Amino acid sequence: MHYTFAHLDQTTVGLTLRLNYTVSPDMSIQVYAQPFDSKGTFANVRELSAAPRADRYDGRFQAYSDTTVTNNPGGFNYKQFASNVVFRWEYRRGSTLYVVWNQGRQGVLGAEGANNVQDDMRDLFRLHPLNTFLVKMSYWLNR
Repeated sequence: MHYTFAHLDQTTVGLTLRLNYTVSPDMSIQVYAQPFDSKGTFANVRELSAAPRADRYDGRFQAYSDTTVTNNPGGFNYKQFASNVVFRWEYRRGSTLYVVWNQGRQGVLGAEGANNVQDDMRDLFRLHPLNTFLVKMSYWLNR
Protein backbone atom coordinates (compact mmCIF):
# COMPACT_ATOMS: atom_id res chain seq x y z
CA MET A 1 0.00 0.00 0.00
CA HIS A 2 1.28 3.48 -0.89
CA TYR A 3 0.44 6.64 1.05
CA THR A 4 1.19 9.54 -1.28
CA PHE A 5 1.86 13.16 -0.38
CA ALA A 6 2.60 16.23 -2.49
CA HIS A 7 3.20 19.94 -2.13
CA LEU A 8 0.17 22.03 -3.08
CA ASP A 9 0.40 25.53 -4.55
CA GLN A 10 -3.18 26.80 -4.18
CA THR A 11 -4.99 30.09 -4.82
CA THR A 12 -8.52 30.63 -3.53
CA VAL A 13 -10.71 33.66 -4.16
CA GLY A 14 -14.16 34.09 -2.66
CA LEU A 15 -16.52 36.98 -2.06
CA THR A 16 -19.82 37.33 -0.23
CA LEU A 17 -22.15 40.17 -1.24
CA ARG A 18 -25.40 41.22 0.46
CA LEU A 19 -27.75 44.01 -0.52
CA ASN A 20 -30.99 44.96 1.22
CA TYR A 21 -33.13 47.63 -0.39
CA THR A 22 -36.39 48.86 1.10
CA VAL A 23 -38.61 50.27 -1.65
CA SER A 24 -41.34 51.22 0.84
CA PRO A 25 -42.39 50.03 4.31
CA ASP A 26 -44.43 47.32 2.56
CA MET A 27 -41.91 46.26 -0.11
CA SER A 28 -38.27 45.18 -0.05
CA ILE A 29 -35.63 43.35 -2.12
CA GLN A 30 -32.77 41.28 -0.69
CA VAL A 31 -29.86 40.07 -2.83
CA TYR A 32 -27.15 37.59 -1.78
CA ALA A 33 -24.33 36.48 -4.11
CA GLN A 34 -21.24 34.37 -3.46
CA PRO A 35 -18.70 33.61 -6.24
CA PHE A 36 -15.87 31.21 -5.36
CA ASP A 37 -12.81 29.99 -7.27
CA SER A 38 -10.03 27.70 -6.04
CA LYS A 39 -7.22 26.23 -8.10
CA GLY A 40 -4.03 24.42 -7.30
CA THR A 41 -1.10 22.46 -8.66
CA PHE A 42 0.58 19.47 -7.05
CA ALA A 43 4.38 19.03 -7.08
CA ASN A 44 7.10 16.92 -5.46
CA VAL A 45 5.04 13.74 -5.09
CA ARG A 46 6.38 11.55 -2.30
CA GLU A 47 5.30 8.44 -0.45
CA LEU A 48 5.57 7.39 3.16
CA SER A 49 8.80 5.53 3.85
CA ALA A 50 9.36 2.49 6.04
CA ALA A 51 10.38 4.86 8.89
CA PRO A 52 7.50 7.37 9.08
CA ARG A 53 8.60 8.68 12.51
CA ALA A 54 12.14 9.55 11.45
CA ASP A 55 13.56 12.88 12.65
CA ARG A 56 14.45 14.17 9.18
CA TYR A 57 11.98 14.86 6.37
CA ASP A 58 13.98 12.73 3.92
CA GLY A 59 13.74 9.83 6.35
CA ARG A 60 9.93 10.02 6.65
CA PHE A 61 9.21 10.31 2.93
CA GLN A 62 10.78 8.86 -0.18
CA ALA A 63 10.40 9.57 -3.89
CA TYR A 64 7.29 8.04 -5.41
CA SER A 65 8.27 5.30 -7.84
CA ASP A 66 5.45 5.66 -10.43
CA THR A 67 6.79 8.13 -13.03
CA THR A 68 3.37 8.56 -14.66
CA VAL A 69 2.30 10.35 -11.45
CA THR A 70 5.54 12.19 -10.66
CA ASN A 71 6.06 13.54 -14.20
CA ASN A 72 2.61 15.20 -14.23
CA PRO A 73 0.99 15.19 -10.76
CA GLY A 74 -1.86 17.41 -12.00
CA GLY A 75 -3.99 19.95 -10.25
CA PHE A 76 -7.54 21.21 -9.97
CA ASN A 77 -9.73 24.22 -10.75
CA TYR A 78 -13.03 24.41 -8.84
CA LYS A 79 -15.61 27.15 -9.42
CA GLN A 80 -18.91 27.78 -7.66
CA PHE A 81 -21.54 30.52 -7.57
CA ALA A 82 -24.56 30.77 -5.28
CA SER A 83 -27.16 33.55 -5.24
CA ASN A 84 -30.59 34.39 -3.84
CA VAL A 85 -32.92 37.25 -4.69
CA VAL A 86 -35.98 37.74 -2.46
CA PHE A 87 -38.80 40.17 -3.24
CA ARG A 88 -41.22 40.81 -0.34
CA TRP A 89 -44.50 42.70 -0.64
CA GLU A 90 -46.96 43.14 2.20
CA TYR A 91 -50.02 43.74 0.03
CA ARG A 92 -52.33 44.14 3.06
CA ARG A 93 -51.68 44.28 6.77
CA GLY A 94 -50.39 40.83 7.87
CA SER A 95 -50.60 39.38 4.31
CA THR A 96 -47.33 38.98 2.41
CA LEU A 97 -46.15 37.79 -0.99
CA TYR A 98 -42.59 36.46 -1.40
CA VAL A 99 -40.97 35.77 -4.75
CA VAL A 100 -37.56 34.04 -4.57
CA TRP A 101 -35.00 33.33 -7.30
CA ASN A 102 -32.11 31.04 -6.42
CA GLN A 103 -29.25 30.33 -8.80
CA GLY A 104 -26.27 28.00 -8.49
CA ARG A 105 -23.38 27.23 -10.84
CA GLN A 106 -20.58 24.74 -10.32
CA GLY A 107 -17.68 23.41 -12.36
CA VAL A 108 -14.55 21.33 -11.80
CA LEU A 109 -11.53 20.90 -14.06
CA GLY A 110 -8.82 18.32 -13.46
CA ALA A 111 -6.02 20.83 -14.04
CA GLU A 112 -5.25 24.33 -12.81
CA GLY A 113 -4.98 25.96 -16.22
CA ALA A 114 -3.30 29.24 -17.09
CA ASN A 115 -6.26 31.58 -16.50
CA ASN A 116 -6.05 34.50 -14.11
CA VAL A 117 -8.80 35.26 -11.57
CA GLN A 118 -10.68 37.54 -13.98
CA ASP A 119 -10.80 34.84 -16.67
CA ASP A 120 -11.83 32.22 -14.11
CA MET A 121 -14.75 34.40 -12.96
CA ARG A 122 -15.78 34.92 -16.59
CA ASP A 123 -15.69 31.13 -17.11
CA LEU A 124 -17.76 30.69 -13.94
CA PHE A 125 -20.63 32.70 -15.42
CA ARG A 126 -20.44 30.67 -18.64
CA LEU A 127 -21.31 27.49 -16.72
CA HIS A 128 -24.86 26.17 -16.99
CA PRO A 129 -26.99 27.61 -14.15
CA LEU A 130 -29.35 25.73 -11.90
CA ASN A 131 -32.32 28.07 -11.33
CA THR A 132 -35.10 27.71 -8.77
CA PHE A 133 -38.12 30.01 -8.53
CA LEU A 134 -40.39 30.01 -5.49
CA VAL A 135 -43.57 31.94 -4.66
CA LYS A 136 -45.07 32.08 -1.19
CA MET A 137 -48.23 33.93 -0.33
CA SER A 138 -49.73 34.36 3.11
CA TYR A 139 -53.11 35.87 3.87
CA TRP A 140 -54.18 37.17 7.28
CA LEU A 141 -57.61 35.89 8.27
CA ASN A 142 -58.99 38.46 10.71
CA ARG A 143 -62.24 37.90 12.64
